Amino acid sequence: MGLNLKSSDILFFDTAPFIYFFERHPEHYQPLEALFSQLYETGAQAITSVITYIELTTYPARLGESRLVKKYRDYLTNSENLSLFPLNMDIADHVANLRAKHRFKTPDAIQLGTAFACGADYVVTNDKAWQRFKEVKVVLLSELES
Repeated sequence: MGLNLKSSDILFFDTAPFIYFFERHPEHYQPLEALFSQLYETGAQAITSVITYIELTTYPARLGESRLVKKYRDYLTNSENLSLFPLNMDIADHVANLRAKHRFKTPDAIQLGTAFACGADYVVTNDKAWQRFKEVKVVLLSELES
């Protein structure tokens, strides 16, 4: 499928796409690399939540890999077309509504609530359960590879 991005588009990225990109996953790396290239070429914006930072850095922190934790932090906070959003009361209101309506677990609801509150046009994930969320177009990684 791929995406035909415009400069005004906002893409919310779940944690898994970052992990697959950073670790050069054999199946997902190329489509993600193409998507990130298109994102930068068009000037579209990527966003994610602090949940992504927590999920991305927990395992390296457990292994004592503080340099990798810092590398991830630098990437998520200093990339030109990427914004990292903290949890705030506006997002929390969306999270509560998503949990009530769709019964998402709290971390997933924070991710999706952030996407919705921040005006995302697309949510990029590998979580099929997120397709229940109809407020924003959910794009599975498998759809990028088609």
